[in-house]
Amino acid sequence: MRNSKKWLALIIASAMAVGTAGCAGKAKETEAVTNSAETTASEATVASEASKKEATEEDGQKAGESAEAQSGMRTITDSAGREVQIPVEIHKVAPSGPLAQIVLYTISPDKLGGLASDFSEEAKQYIDEKYWGLPKFGQFYGKNANLNMEALIAEAPDVIIDIGEAKKSVKEDMDALQEQLNIPVIFVEATLPTMAEAYELLGEITGETEQAAKLAEYCTTELTKAEEIKSSLTDDQKKSVYFGVGNNGLHTNARGSIHADVIEWIGAINAADVEAVSKGTGSEVSFEQVLLWDPDFIILDSQELYDQVTADAMWKELTAVSEGRVYKIPTAPYNFMANPPSVNRLIGIQWLGQLVYPEQYTEDIKEKAKEFFELFYHIDVTEEQLEEILKNS
Repeated sequence: MRNSKKWLALIIASAMAVGTAGCAGKAKETEAVTNSAETTASEATVASEASKKEATEEDGQKAGESAEAQSGMRTITDSAGREVQIPVEIHKVAPSGPLAQIVLYTISPDKLGGLASDFSEEAKQYIDEKYWGLPKFGQFYGKNANLNMEALIAEAPDVIIDIGEAKKSVKEDMDALQEQLNIPVIFVEATLPTMAEAYELLGEITGETEQAAKLAEYCTTELTKAEEIKSSLTDDQKKSVYFGVGNNGLHTNARGSIHADVIEWIGAINAADVEAVSKGTGSEVSFEQVLLWDPDFIILDSQELYDQVTADAMWKELTAVSEGRVYKIPTAPYNFMANPPSVNRLIGIQWLGQLVYPEQYTEDIKEKAKEFFELFYHIDVTEEQLEEILKNS
């Protein structure tokens, strides 16, 4: 009997222990579920707050855009990092100088409100007559700076665009001109490596996005090809080129000059290893120096200079002259090498490349010129015009 009582006590104790353990387990499960619910609720709150913040920012952005649209203005960040307010719709632009004039003509000639400089007689053969008489504003940089502020103010362009290399004082210059004229002024960096990006920004500014995209694509394609060819050349394949300018050919665009960029872009060596001078007619050299350099090729910037050099007995002492590797740089409507150093240099890469490296630059220069003129200058050149443009080239 006593043993029966002991066993009964043990059974009751075990049952109580199991019950206690079960309660504890359920309590833990309940706690876990509660914690999980709290975590989920917390995460949902954070997500909700983030979503609200994002929606608020988006609403703010839309509100800002709406406010800009209502005011008729929008903000553009130029290549100098300046935020400039310009009209939503651009109808008329003014170039800061000849380089900007060429670029703006290629993207939208009908939006040119005036000219930095008159078209040359040669250029007029390839430029529609309706653009010849546009107001002349002059230019506000360089040795020929002659900006006509009265003409600019009278014409009231929507924006003035400066295009080219960034000068150290570019921000201050742009700000000062903008304040003085009370007209938005934008700087767009446009060197050969940044030309595609320049067109993309200009498309955004002018609204001519479709044309800008075509021009940017052309720049990227042709410059990439040139870089690939350049990197494929071995040292013994590289040729030297002398770039003669001026009245007697003894002025040159030396190494390091933006006016001679094309030579290096095709992978050739600029023979003129002297200090580069960007102003005037470049660096002056002696014939003895040219004789010592004895370049593989000579390119000259006018028909008159070409006739002089190829007929002069002294110049025939040079291998390039005696072997007939002297060429006149095409200059219509703009010089293929520079002057000004703008997008005209893109066709210059094709032209000089096929002269110096015909095995690498295998495309027909006439076809390349025809394509370039149509896309950039908005003209369908004839076979006769191509013959004249590429004469002695």
